Amino acid sequence: MHDERDSIDGELDELIGRFDEMVRHDKLYFFDVDEFEEIIDFYFEHHNNRRVQVAIDHALRQHPSSHIFLLRKAQYLADINKLGKALEILQKLELLEPQNPDVYLTLGTVYSKLKKIKQAIDAYYKAIEYSDEKDDIYIRIAFEYEELNDYDKAIKYLVKALDFNPNNQSVIYELSFCFELAGRVEDAIAFFNEFLDKNPYSDFGWFNLGIAYSTIGLFEKAVDAYDFVIAITPDFSSAYFNKANALVNLDKYAEAVETYKEVLKYEEPEAVTYFYIGECYEKLEHYSEAFDYYRRSSKLNPEYAEAWMGMGSIHDKMGNESAAIRYYKKAVELDEYDTENWLTLGDAYYRYDKFDKAKDAFRKACEVEPLHPDVWLDYSAMFAEEEDFSNAITIMIRGIEHQPQNAEFYYRLAGYLMMKGREKEAILNFEIAVQINYDDYYLLFDFYPELADNARFNELLNIYKPLK
Repeated sequence: MHDERDSIDGELDELIGRFDEMVRHDKLYFFDVDEFEEIIDFYFEHHNNRRVQVAIDHALRQHPSSHIFLLRKAQYLADINKLGKALEILQKLELLEPQNPDVYLTLGTVYSKLKKIKQAIDAYYKAIEYSDEKDDIYIRIAFEYEELNDYDKAIKYLVKALDFNPNNQSVIYELSFCFELAGRVEDAIAFFNEFLDKNPYSDFGWFNLGIAYSTIGLFEKAVDAYDFVIAITPDFSSAYFNKANALVNLDKYAEAVETYKEVLKYEEPEAVTYFYIGECYEKLEHYSEAFDYYRRSSKLNPEYAEAWMGMGSIHDKMGNESAAIRYYKKAVELDEYDTENWLTLGDAYYRYDKFDKAKDAFRKACEVEPLHPDVWLDYSAMFAEEEDFSNAITIMIRGIEHQPQNAEFYYRLAGYLMMKGREKEAILNFEIAVQINYDDYYLLFDFYPELADNARFNELLNIYKPLK
């Protein structure tokens, strides 16, 4: 078999050599139709557009009645985005060869590039009538429906493609993607379970079932699905990685550590993998090991801000004030748009009695992401802790300007106003809050338990209590 392949390659090399020689020396050698097809396909595969054009021109001169070279010219023109000219040729070919699926496939490609999606789909439908390789056409139709954001139709045609070729990994992934975008994760689970009943050794089927289970929080079932992947394909590194993520969500940190380490046996280490191992060790309160893996992560990718936050967190837990702050500052320097990092830095400054710096960090968090609910709550809480309710109130009012439908903001503002002795305003804001989200009223009483016995607040709760 190896000798046969070498022989074929040698014949192709000789053919390409003859053609190159003809072009280079401006000679005229005869090539039959099949030989020209091989030459043109060779240059297409090697993305040598200049040679493709030369080969097509010579082929059309030597074989002017051969429609295949007109088709190749249309495909070449489509490749270089001369779509109008390609369309002219294809419309002629449609009359000359009305049962040639490649004509309709190329037409579909041109219409797709022109963003004429419905015409592209119509062309692909015609190709299906005359082609034996229907799975590829179904995939193309699915992609067009994705362009229209019609994911239900895309799913329909991807399923058809998978019926023709159950081993097509890209179709399995695309199906999973479309189910998610369509908001049909439960349907994805049903589909993949049925698919796996027929194809129990499809590692990609089990893998995407695991993803679907994780998406809706069924992490134990996700772990089981990833275990099937690993049993079928023991070096499937992404299955170990996703399984470890699911174990973290089940609070099984020790098992997650071992599973993340399995990833490292089958692929080059990545900063994120080391970081996740560090996080697990931190959850287990194995701070030395956690710091070691955070450091490994930072060495692998010095620009990875989360690794520096992790090292800062370990120093923070150990009470090493200056080191914790130093690492946190490094993280926000690397990623000044990560709100959570600014909040963590602000909280650390406050706990270490650096009030002015804490204020600056919280203010920066508010600037970076004013629609993040925690920035206003945490920023105002810092002032409230200092019994500076005037500033706390001002901050919450600013937060409400950005998020006027956030009930928690009104509950918190009501608490601050009560602490300031502005009861009428407090009651007004409490009334707004219960109208936005009645069930969150406990947020006020969690923050200020002494207000739970306030007669006016309880009266409003009774008035706005939803009917069951």
